Amino acid sequence: MTRRSAWGIIPSVLLFIPFSAGHSSSLPGNPNIFVELSKKVVPSVVNISNLSRPRGMAFRGGPEDFFRRFFEDHFGPGGPGAPGGRGRPMPPRPMPDDDDEMEEGPGPRAGPGGKQGKPQPVSLGTGFIIDASGLILTNHHVVDGADEIRIQFTEDFEEVPTEGKVVGRDEALDLALIRVKTNRKLVPLVLGNSDALQVGEYVAAVGNPFGQGHSVTHGIVSAKGRKAPDFQLANYIQTDAPINPGNSGGPLVNLKGEVIGINNAIDQRAQGIGFAIPVNLVKEVLPQLKTKGKVSRGYIGVLIDQLNPDIAEKIGAPKDLVAPFVTQVNPGEPADAAGVKPYDVIVEFAGKKVKSATDLVTAVTSVAVGETTTIKVLREGTTKELKIKLTERPGNEELAQEGRPGKKGPIGKGPVPEKSAAGLTLEANSEGVLVTSTAYGGPADRAGILRGDIILEVDRKSVKSPDDFFKIAKDKKTYMVRVKRTDPRGQEGFLVILLDLK
Repeated sequence: MTRRSAWGIIPSVLLFIPFSAGHSSSLPGNPNIFVELSKKVVPSVVNISNLSRPRGMAFRGGPEDFFRRFFEDHFGPGGPGAPGGRGRPMPPRPMPDDDDEMEEGPGPRAGPGGKQGKPQPVSLGTGFIIDASGLILTNHHVVDGADEIRIQFTEDFEEVPTEGKVVGRDEALDLALIRVKTNRKLVPLVLGNSDALQVGEYVAAVGNPFGQGHSVTHGIVSAKGRKAPDFQLANYIQTDAPINPGNSGGPLVNLKGEVIGINNAIDQRAQGIGFAIPVNLVKEVLPQLKTKGKVSRGYIGVLIDQLNPDIAEKIGAPKDLVAPFVTQVNPGEPADAAGVKPYDVIVEFAGKKVKSATDLVTAVTSVAVGETTTIKVLREGTTKELKIKLTERPGNEELAQEGRPGKKGPIGKGPVPEKSAAGLTLEANSEGVLVTSTAYGGPADRAGILRGDIILEVDRKSVKSPDDFFKIAKDKKTYMVRVKRTDPRGQEGFLVILLDLK
């Protein structure tokens, strides 16, 4: 299907209401409820064009990228926004397959006089009005890298788009706040309560799928608390309301017309699996976006994993305890200064019960930077309350670089590699022993220990040589092994694995 811009098509509102037995049988008494809902919500939704100067594109596969964000509509030369571009748009450039991502390559040569071409509309997304003064909320990735931003309030192609300015960004939560100046009367949407959502509740998604213009679809809340690889600060709302590329930044609303989520990602392996950022998280950061233009979050500097009965038994915790435990404490960070140690089970932070990694992240990021609070840990069967002073959470790029090989840290003492068996390397003077191979079907293989892992401890005792390892792991029993593992991108992680030699 040809992609079209918001102002280059015949005005229309697409309303899809599948009257299947499963949906219509439980609809509220008013059979026109989605008609009325659309009339209430659609006028407050806008189309957003990201205008950028042409850049070369290279494609690379991303097999792990099964969560795909919606901002993917690209227009070819001569399309809307180009000279004479208000007529029928040209077909878009060939796009990568679903498993491809785009990254920038070398830009084009400068034109006459050394100047680059004018910004062209290369992408199309969605936003919605949250304040009558001209504030519009959308996803950060919708406006990221834009040279200009244009806002279209209606589908009237004669309407001149309004220029928008980004006044606040939160890359970690994928939010952006845009301000527009217009004489148009703006009607903001009400931000609801995503915590009150129930699985099975009816919702509607409004956006601009594939550049078709304002479109409304409906479905239910399929699940809450869904995790995603690139969404570390919280969990998604999952919905089966049809959402597609171009819906990025659009509202997910309940039957009252209240925004309960911001459409953000899809599972590209299937249809009817879409994800939205819970609006309660948005409400927490909006004041900072409005006043500071960015969001400062607390940070403590630990890596954690979820406790299971076998690990719990080994570290002296109740087998039925549901909580995360510490696999690594970053030196010099707040948790280290507070006295948190590996294998500590975190049960409470800032007075809030902690049962999962998400609970901990939510609790930590809700505390102001520089504030001192309490963290309760269970250590070898004893509860300890520690004082911890939060620092500011690093940006995404800094976090990604934190654990890269060669960086001075808890394991490596320096960047100089020392050759080891099987062509693998271990930093000079580093702690731990390097796994050069595992026997297929053997105890280490069954436990999930991999070639390239660095074994740091066995049953909480440090190992600095193969002899140290075999002095401890010599009997036919189960051992708790803490390892450092580097992924293909060079990022380090720490795991606690049970090695069964029985």
